[in-house]
Amino acid sequence: MKLLVVLLCGALAIQTNRVLIVSDSVGIYISHSLLFDRLKEQGYKLEFKNLSSFINLQSYGEWLFDHAIIFASSIKDLPTPEKSFLDFFDAGKNIILLGTPNQAKYFRKLQNQFGFDMHERGVTVQDFFNNLNTPDNSLTKNINIFQISKNVAYAGSGLSLSPYETNQVYGLVRGSETAFSGNIFGHNIIYVGGTQGRNNARFVTTGGYDVFSNEFLTNNSLGNLELLDTTIRWTFGQINVLRVQNIQHRRVNSTELNPQNYKVSEDIYFSLEIQQWDYKTQQYVPYISSADDVILEFTMLDPYYRVPLKKGKGSKYELEFRLPDKYGVFQFKVQYAKPGYTFLNVAEKVTVRPLRHDEHPRYLTQAFPYYLSSFATMGGFLVFVLTFLFNK
Repeated sequence: MKLLVVLLCGALAIQTNRVLIVSDSVGIYISHSLLFDRLKEQGYKLEFKNLSSFINLQSYGEWLFDHAIIFASSIKDLPTPEKSFLDFFDAGKNIILLGTPNQAKYFRKLQNQFGFDMHERGVTVQDFFNNLNTPDNSLTKNINIFQISKNVAYAGSGLSLSPYETNQVYGLVRGSETAFSGNIFGHNIIYVGGTQGRNNARFVTTGGYDVFSNEFLTNNSLGNLELLDTTIRWTFGQINVLRVQNIQHRRVNSTELNPQNYKVSEDIYFSLEIQQWDYKTQQYVPYISSADDVILEFTMLDPYYRVPLKKGKGSKYELEFRLPDKYGVFQFKVQYAKPGYTFLNVAEKVTVRPLRHDEHPRYLTQAFPYYLSSFATMGGFLVFVLTFLFNK
């Protein structure tokens, strides 16, 4: 029986809009009022909780929120266990953690769970060449995945990857070449970091929440407001969300779609459609990859083929290839894990059978030398017999 498994392809785009805001400072609601206004303009419903109180994230097995924004604090022994937020993320929910240089160990451990280490307590990023009026307010255009047209201002501590960058953990905003934080310099300093789980939940953290403060957001010469909007849309699953549709395979020159079995060495055609969520039109549109990075694997335990799919019309990616001269249970696999985009995992099982006894060719080209040697042996024996009988 055909097995079709299409996992995690675009579920993020169908998110509800309940956002939990967690902080222990009333001043945050004034200094970051524009952040909350932007969230409301995008249709999110905000609920504010005090960090010093126990925060119940679910009730009777149902999650009460879809996203969380946490403002870090120096308060120790918080009543809400760290595991609650990890379970929240594991359930497919999204988190933005805005750090601060003097934050408590609770938040450092939470950042570490997502692959980031904050620099030494109290140490802030300094930049004497690219800054906004003071070395504490550094400027950078070193931005990954996001498209930001202006310099971004940053004030706070730096982050480092733990242990290194992968397709799930990466620096979204990094320091300029002249920035330093303790004994770490330049692009090795992360201002804003992002993590995407295998369940396509997203996590964003910073070493200083002033990056989204009113002071920076209202400065028209900076790209912080653009960064804020992009961060919200990316973290809350409105951009870079992919899905797979219309997976098809068939024999070349045949109209039968998705047969359960093939025979060895047949020429077959495989195709699928990859679509991307467009938050502006609120619908899926064709996804166009900038490189040949949509790879098809034809596997039986190990891949027998690993080849890039070719871009077809619209959102289609397709390929024609010949099956190996090997029978067994195989899978068509496409595992697309481009950094910053939702992961696609497609697997479909098919059977490849050997040729029946009446499907083999009568004569094999590669056996012609053996045919010739057989007839030469018979001819030589006939010549020997005739010579022996009639030679006196």
